[in-house]
Amino acid sequence: MAILEVSHLEKHFGSTAVLNDISFSLEQGQALSIIGASGSGKTTLLRCLNFLEKPDGGTISVGGSTIFNAADSQAAYEKDIRTKRLHFGLVFQNFNLFPQYTALQNVTLARELMSKETGESKNEIEEAGRELLAQMGLADRVNHYPHQLSGGQQQRVAIARALALHPDILCFDEPTSALDPELTGEVLRVIRTLAEKRTTMIIVTHEMAFARDVADQLIFMDGGVIVEQGDPHQVIDHPRMERTRQFLAHYSEN
Repeated sequence: MAILEVSHLEKHFGSTAVLNDISFSLEQGQALSIIGASGSGKTTLLRCLNFLEKPDGGTISVGGSTIFNAADSQAAYEKDIRTKRLHFGLVFQNFNLFPQYTALQNVTLARELMSKETGESKNEIEEAGRELLAQMGLADRVNHYPHQLSGGQQQRVAIARALALHPDILCFDEPTSALDPELTGEVLRVIRTLAEKRTTMIIVTHEMAFARDVADQLIFMDGGVIVEQGDPHQVIDHPRMERTRQFLAHYSEN
């Protein structure tokens, strides 16, 4: 059974269709890369999955349970919305760390806020946070504030923060777009390691070679629709659709 099923998802801003009949599925442990030009709907798709935007049509199911149905009322959409969001972890382009908190505090804050429900102690939460930061290569940066960290280090803190709540699906929205080229590699290495550990992921990226090599499947979006999807090597190296070929040719020129 697929861990994620997206069926006929629609999103409009005014008269503009930003997502049009988006359907795909993702198996447990798979990584999905999504590529496409700016404005093609990639970020809006992630925001809809993370309940930061409400779709206008379609359904979203996780683990066989429907968590969004456009036919439901607004009240049904808002019911247990925090629980629905916990199925997904989102790593933003620009880190979105709290500047007044240390790396460790950024990672543990959400779990501490939930501790009354989960019964976790502060020590347990902090230990788990330290372990996650160590996995990101940041064991010696736990007490540093964001302004004391490089962009690559901040993004790795953001990844640890997203992982801290044990999401079913980890989403990346252009995770290297705000980084200098020399810092991009360290973030991509972390994501590659997560893929090797069979972390279920959706990765919106402009790194074409990375998208091809790290993912189990790939989607090319344009104008709010899925133009082509399938095996990453096939889509990037031997695209079937003319629009995909045009995009990749333009991208290689730049």
